Amino acid sequence: MNSYIKLNNVSLDFPLYEGLDLSFRNKITNFGKLGIMKTRSNLERKIVRGLDSINLDIKKGDKIAIIGPNGSGKTTLLKLLAGIYTPTDGKIDVFGKVSSMIDLGFGFVDDATGYENIILSKVIRGESIKDKKSIMQTAHDFTGLDEYLDLPMRTYSSGMKSRLALASALFSIPDILLIDEFFSTGDLEFSKKSRNKITEIMDNSSIMLFASHDLELIKKLCTKAIYMKNGKISYYGEIEKAREIYEKDFS
Repeated sequence: MNSYIKLNNVSLDFPLYEGLDLSFRNKITNFGKLGIMKTRSNLERKIVRGLDSINLDIKKGDKIAIIGPNGSGKTTLLKLLAGIYTPTDGKIDVFGKVSSMIDLGFGFVDDATGYENIILSKVIRGESIKDKKSIMQTAHDFTGLDEYLDLPMRTYSSGMKSRLALASALFSIPDILLIDEFFSTGDLEFSKKSRNKITEIMDNSSIMLFASHDLELIKKLCTKAIYMKNGKISYYGEIEKAREIYEKDFS
């Protein structure tokens, strides 16, 4: 059966709790009356709507860009599709193996070695680790981290952690690929290699959603576009039309 994504009137709310009185002076004044610990009864609950009434029907072969200003809901939508968030309202149906490049390195353990974290990431994604020798060799060849792969990840620089995280996400071709912008590793040669590998996976995935501000790159990689604004889909269709609406809104 072909992979697909269907969202029917999906909304996502984030509850926020704010203290009714957060000033240090008033805490001192009220010491003994309220006690040291602030309880839930002292907090005011507010709701922030991250996604509002989202409807989507995405089929095999769709390569979709997600554009919009910061805070428009692009990453929130990707995290919802990745299963990181659960909708507050509506129905979501995702069929196919999903790979996400959103929070790269999520679940990594600082005291584990690079090799151990690569294996751990595959286990978390439900992938086979029977051929550990091949997995480790691939990690070694792709990252170029050499002997550092035997050291705890807490000894890594941020660039080295990025290499390891990207390698963990690039071992297999998924049915559905979710990408939240490219990131820099601080190394031009590796950046080129990683971009080439990501592009290869994009081309071979059945469905791809790519959140980005790079409109020129989007036109090269995608066939459709979603324009998001204030947690809503303002437009879904042709890339050029989505770009025009986006630029008009912020001109």
